[in-house]
Amino acid sequence: MGKLIACATDTNKNSINQDYCLLVENKIIGISGVIIADGIGSHFKSEIAAKFCSSKLKELIEQVRTIEELNLEILYKDVKVSLMEFAKNSDEFDFNTIDKNSSLGTTLICILDCDNTYLIAYSGNGSIWHVDGRFNTFGKNFYLPWNSVNLLNPHTIEQDGKAALYRYLSISDRQYLPTILILNKNQFPPGEIILATTDGIFSNDAVPIGKDSNNTIWIKAEETMPILYSQLSNFLGRNPKDAKAKGLEYVLIQYLSELKEKAIMHDDTTIGIIISENTIEYHQSIYEKQLKSTQ
Repeated sequence: MGKLIACATDTNKNSINQDYCLLVENKIIGISGVIIADGIGSHFKSEIAAKFCSSKLKELIEQVRTIEELNLEILYKDVKVSLMEFAKNSDEFDFNTIDKNSSLGTTLICILDCDNTYLIAYSGNGSIWHVDGRFNTFGKNFYLPWNSVNLLNPHTIEQDGKAALYRYLSISDRQYLPTILILNKNQFPPGEIILATTDGIFSNDAVPIGKDSNNTIWIKAEETMPILYSQLSNFLGRNPKDAKAKGLEYVLIQYLSELKEKAIMHDDTTIGIIISENTIEYHQSIYEKQLKSTQ
């Protein structure tokens, strides 16, 4: 029985998916995790930036030889430098003629599972969820679990009524250094699930907020999240100690397909997930108790 890590991406568009995701593992220092990126839709060749920055960050993390050398701020700087060099030497476009302020822009989220902590870095928007392993124990009158919290404060400002990114990876002089979070693990069951998503699933800067006739302010819950909790609950309810990363990836693919079928996938959409060993142990104990009760 161990942790499970997976990611998946999909799009509702006929054009290319500008998101990208991949898994990362450094066996030498004993870390693993997930990286996701959202190429900025208005940018030239942003899908290339998303793939390049994700892949470069993975490469750099896997080259680290001691845990003391693992500095995500420095690695993001190295990714930025590498992206610039890549753009200057690209055969696909002329670096000297493209608009540097609207080319090769991407968000970048990285979550690493270390011994006792999760090391998290993000530049841009999207969401990073800390989900208690007991997320699915609420009664039917509770539509969303209160023990699932988004930790990502988006790097956006309001501009002409819309969210405008002010920090992301690109070939311009724009800010890009990540916000760094260090999250202590729950060392006992029920553990936790850590989720990262692009804004196609959730981002605080895209949540509708309104006011009714009584001046009561209402914040709309994101309809993509209950579907995810349901899918994860079903996955963890089926003898989770025997679950594999491939099975979790399939669940994420099915989740994204359901969003598309229900017409609530509004953009390129990507999700990465880490289910801790303690969460799997917790749900395994519930599964075995239920199994005994039916015998």
